[in-house]
Amino acid sequence: IGELMDDLGNALVADPAPLMLGGGNPSHVPQVQALFRKRMEDILAQPGEFERLIGNYDTPQGSKNFVEALVELFRNEFGWNLGPENVALTNGSQNSFFYLFNLFAGRFGDSRRKKILLPLAPEYIGYSEVGLEKDFFWANRPEISRLDDHMFKYQVDFESLEITDEVGAICFSRPTNPTGNVVTDEEVDRLRELAKSQGVPLIIDNAYGTPFPNIIYEDVRPVWDENTIVCMSLSKLGLPSLRTGIVIAQEEIIRIVSRMTSVFSLAPGGVGPGLALDLVSSGEITRISREVIR
Repeated sequence: IGELMDDLGNALVADPAPLMLGGGNPSHVPQVQALFRKRMEDILAQPGEFERLIGNYDTPQGSKNFVEALVELFRNEFGWNLGPENVALTNGSQNSFFYLFNLFAGRFGDSRRKKILLPLAPEYIGYSEVGLEKDFFWANRPEISRLDDHMFKYQVDFESLEITDEVGAICFSRPTNPTGNVVTDEEVDRLRELAKSQGVPLIIDNAYGTPFPNIIYEDVRPVWDENTIVCMSLSKLGLPSLRTGIVIAQEEIIRIVSRMTSVFSLAPGGVGPGLALDLVSSGEITRISREVIR
């Protein structure tokens, strides 16, 4: 992932600009950028607002107003039974997964070791260097369904999926980067049941998923419960340089993530939440994701 990010940054200052055939920055969608520009203009026009935005730390949990707006959005849109104590902000999704993976996997005491189970591969390459120890992941080979028109789909092979005492958490991205594969609602439900029965959390990487940025071409149902951790981001919405990650989890996990943030970076950045606050408070963020970004 380090080489990939070096390439992304260097490509923007290269002359002539290279043709990006691999990874790239999120698209600059004019309609979305216009909304963020207008929001920044409104902030600049309000006495003291800009100064507070750039000059004050938030709590390690993140912007209180933004967290509360997210809670209302998820309650109203999906009926999730959660409160502000179930949401924390981080400095981007990669930051979120560094915290979560090393919280649930690695060495415990002198002899016990835990791993992150990826229920189907291929998966996001950015996970590979997140662990602080070697032999950190355990990936399950997928079942491949042959479709018409020379197409195929990766599916979870539940017959071969084994959750042993070595598993500290289960994680999958939805949709997966870079294949675009989407774990179905039925597969998600089965994984939730398996995780709960084995007493391990299920982590869903929703960086590209629904309800925002909704870069997904299947109608799927967002889910959350006390045994599920949902990770989201503002990057693919159009704010990658502002590094804003969102973790939705049970209260104890949110407390731990917030404490980790305080140690690593004191607090999450506040500019991303500040620019996106109105979109979340009004619910406009879901419409834009559905009708413009998608």
